[in-house]
Amino acid sequence: MGAGKEIAVFGSSEPTPGSPLYEEARETGRLLAQAGYTVLTGGYGGVMEGASQGAEEAGGSTVGVLCDVFSERSANRFVQDSIQTGDLLERTRVLIERASAYVILHGKAGTLAELTFTWALHRAGCLPERPVVLLGDGWSRFMDTLSEAGMLDPAQREITTVAASPEEAVWKVRRLLEA
Repeated sequence: MGAGKEIAVFGSSEPTPGSPLYEEARETGRLLAQAGYTVLTGGYGGVMEGASQGAEEAGGSTVGVLCDVFSERSANRFVQDSIQTGDLLERTRVLIERASAYVILHGKAGTLAELTFTWALHRAGCLPERPVVLLGDGWSRFMDTLSEAGMLDPAQREITTVAASPEEAVWKVRRLLEA
Protein backbone atom coordinates (compact mmCIF):
# COMPACT_ATOMS: atom_id res chain seq x y z
CA MET A 1 0.00 0.00 0.00
CA GLY A 2 1.03 3.59 -0.57
CA ALA A 3 0.39 4.81 2.97
CA GLY A 4 1.63 8.34 3.54
CA LYS A 5 2.63 9.00 -0.04
CA GLU A 6 1.22 11.82 -2.12
CA ILE A 7 0.72 11.35 -5.84
CA ALA A 8 0.40 14.48 -7.97
CA VAL A 9 -2.23 14.41 -10.69
CA PHE A 10 -1.70 17.01 -13.42
CA GLY A 11 -3.97 17.85 -16.35
CA SER A 12 -6.31 20.32 -17.98
CA SER A 13 -8.43 22.69 -15.93
CA GLU A 14 -11.13 22.68 -18.63
CA PRO A 15 -13.00 19.33 -18.44
CA THR A 16 -16.40 19.37 -16.77
CA PRO A 17 -18.10 16.60 -14.79
CA GLY A 18 -19.27 13.84 -17.09
CA SER A 19 -16.74 14.59 -19.84
CA PRO A 20 -14.35 11.74 -20.73
CA LEU A 21 -11.22 13.47 -19.40
CA TYR A 22 -12.91 14.51 -16.14
CA GLU A 23 -14.18 10.97 -15.58
CA GLU A 24 -10.75 9.52 -16.38
CA ALA A 25 -9.28 11.81 -13.71
CA ARG A 26 -12.03 10.84 -11.29
CA GLU A 27 -11.29 7.14 -11.78
CA THR A 28 -7.57 7.81 -11.36
CA GLY A 29 -8.21 9.62 -8.07
CA ARG A 30 -10.47 6.83 -6.86
CA LEU A 31 -7.89 4.14 -7.64
CA LEU A 32 -5.04 6.12 -6.08
CA ALA A 33 -7.06 6.57 -2.89
CA GLN A 34 -7.98 2.89 -2.81
CA ALA A 35 -4.27 2.08 -3.09
CA GLY A 36 -3.66 4.23 0.01
CA TYR A 37 -2.20 7.32 -1.65
CA THR A 38 -3.12 10.95 -0.99
CA VAL A 39 -4.15 12.75 -4.17
CA LEU A 40 -2.25 16.00 -4.66
CA THR A 41 -3.51 18.46 -7.30
CA GLY A 42 -3.49 22.12 -8.23
CA GLY A 43 -6.82 22.32 -6.39
CA TYR A 44 -9.09 23.93 -8.96
CA GLY A 45 -11.37 22.53 -11.69
CA GLY A 46 -11.13 20.05 -14.52
CA VAL A 47 -8.73 17.15 -14.04
CA MET A 48 -7.81 18.51 -10.61
CA GLU A 49 -11.43 18.41 -9.46
CA GLY A 50 -12.09 15.03 -11.06
CA ALA A 51 -9.10 13.41 -9.33
CA SER A 52 -10.04 15.01 -6.00
CA GLN A 53 -13.65 13.89 -6.34
CA GLY A 54 -12.64 10.31 -7.08
CA ALA A 55 -10.29 10.21 -4.11
CA GLU A 56 -12.90 11.63 -1.74
CA GLU A 57 -15.56 9.21 -3.00
CA ALA A 58 -13.18 6.35 -2.22
CA GLY A 59 -12.62 7.66 1.31
CA GLY A 60 -9.14 8.97 0.51
CA SER A 61 -7.32 12.19 1.25
CA THR A 62 -6.87 15.16 -1.06
CA VAL A 63 -4.56 18.16 -0.99
CA GLY A 64 -4.91 21.15 -3.31
CA VAL A 65 -2.04 23.53 -3.96
CA LEU A 66 -3.61 26.91 -4.64
CA CYS A 67 -2.11 30.09 -6.03
CA ASP A 68 -2.60 33.80 -5.34
CA VAL A 69 -2.57 34.40 -9.11
CA PHE A 70 -5.99 32.72 -9.20
CA SER A 71 -7.46 34.75 -6.32
CA GLU A 72 -10.82 34.93 -8.11
CA ARG A 73 -11.08 31.13 -8.04
CA SER A 74 -11.90 28.87 -5.13
CA ALA A 75 -10.58 25.42 -4.43
CA ASN A 76 -12.85 22.71 -5.74
CA ARG A 77 -15.25 21.30 -3.15
CA PHE A 78 -13.37 17.99 -2.93
CA VAL A 79 -10.11 19.52 -1.64
CA GLN A 80 -9.79 18.54 2.01
CA ASP A 81 -6.51 20.30 2.81
CA SER A 82 -4.93 23.16 0.93
CA ILE A 83 -1.60 24.89 0.59
CA GLN A 84 -1.57 28.52 -0.55
CA THR A 85 1.29 29.68 -2.78
CA GLY A 86 2.18 33.09 -4.12
CA ASP A 87 2.75 32.37 -7.79
CA LEU A 88 2.70 29.66 -10.43
CA LEU A 89 6.37 28.75 -10.04
CA GLU A 90 5.98 28.22 -6.31
CA ARG A 91 2.79 26.24 -6.86
CA THR A 92 4.47 23.99 -9.42
CA ARG A 93 7.53 23.55 -7.20
CA VAL A 94 5.37 22.52 -4.22
CA LEU A 95 3.42 20.02 -6.34
CA ILE A 96 6.58 18.49 -7.76
CA GLU A 97 8.57 18.40 -4.53
CA ARG A 98 5.80 16.94 -2.35
CA ALA A 99 4.81 14.15 -4.72
CA SER A 100 6.30 10.66 -4.67
CA ALA A 101 5.11 10.11 -8.25
CA TYR A 102 3.15 11.90 -10.97
CA VAL A 103 0.18 10.91 -13.11
CA ILE A 104 -0.21 13.32 -15.99
CA LEU A 105 -3.39 13.44 -18.05
CA HIS A 106 -4.02 15.55 -21.12
CA GLY A 107 -3.71 19.28 -20.76
CA LYS A 108 -2.24 22.33 -22.39
CA ALA A 109 0.67 24.67 -21.64
CA GLY A 110 0.38 24.44 -17.84
CA THR A 111 0.37 20.65 -17.89
CA LEU A 112 3.32 20.54 -20.27
CA ALA A 113 5.16 23.04 -18.05
CA GLU A 114 4.61 20.81 -15.02
CA LEU A 115 5.89 17.77 -16.92
CA THR A 116 8.94 19.46 -18.40
CA PHE A 117 9.83 21.20 -15.12
CA THR A 118 9.73 17.80 -13.41
CA TRP A 119 12.10 16.43 -16.05
CA ALA A 120 14.35 19.52 -15.78
CA LEU A 121 14.65 19.20 -12.00
CA HIS A 122 15.45 15.50 -12.34
CA ARG A 123 18.03 16.20 -15.06
CA ALA A 124 19.70 18.90 -12.93
CA GLY A 125 19.96 16.51 -9.97
CA CYS A 126 17.56 18.59 -7.87
CA LEU A 127 14.89 15.90 -7.76
CA PRO A 128 15.35 12.23 -6.90
CA GLU A 129 14.15 9.64 -9.36
CA ARG A 130 10.35 9.52 -9.16
CA PRO A 131 7.91 7.79 -11.51
CA VAL A 132 6.17 9.87 -14.15
CA VAL A 133 3.12 8.17 -15.69
CA LEU A 134 1.57 9.78 -18.75
CA LEU A 135 -2.06 8.72 -19.03
CA GLY A 136 -3.95 8.70 -22.32
CA ASP A 137 -3.56 8.71 -26.07
CA GLY A 138 -0.84 10.64 -27.83
CA TRP A 139 1.84 10.48 -25.15
CA SER A 140 3.88 7.72 -26.82
CA ARG A 141 4.12 9.74 -30.03
CA PHE A 142 4.99 12.86 -27.98
CA MET A 143 7.79 11.01 -26.18
CA ASP A 144 9.12 9.54 -29.43
CA THR A 145 9.13 12.98 -31.08
CA LEU A 146 11.03 14.58 -28.19
CA SER A 147 13.54 11.73 -28.08
CA GLU A 148 14.12 11.72 -31.84
CA ALA A 149 14.65 15.49 -31.79
CA GLY A 150 17.21 15.17 -28.99
CA MET A 151 14.96 17.10 -26.60
CA LEU A 152 14.56 14.36 -23.98
CA ASP A 153 17.50 12.68 -22.28
CA PRO A 154 17.48 8.91 -21.76
CA ALA A 155 17.41 9.38 -17.95
CA GLN A 156 14.15 11.30 -18.10
CA ARG A 157 12.71 8.88 -20.61
CA GLU A 158 13.61 6.05 -18.25
CA ILE A 159 11.56 7.47 -15.35
CA THR A 160 8.59 8.12 -17.65
CA THR A 161 6.06 5.54 -18.75
CA VAL A 162 2.79 5.67 -20.66
CA ALA A 163 -0.51 4.13 -19.50
CA ALA A 164 -3.66 3.57 -21.52
CA SER A 165 -6.10 3.53 -18.59
CA PRO A 166 -6.40 4.75 -15.00
CA GLU A 167 -6.04 1.14 -13.84
CA GLU A 168 -2.76 0.76 -15.70
CA ALA A 169 -1.51 4.15 -14.48
CA VAL A 170 -2.11 3.34 -10.82
CA TRP A 171 -0.69 -0.16 -11.24
CA LYS A 172 2.47 1.38 -12.70
CA VAL A 173 2.72 3.94 -9.88
CA ARG A 174 2.43 1.17 -7.28
CA ARG A 175 4.90 -1.11 -9.05
CA LEU A 176 7.47 1.64 -9.59
CA LEU A 177 7.24 3.03 -6.05
CA GLU A 178 7.49 -0.39 -4.47
CA ALA A 179 10.41 -1.51 -6.66
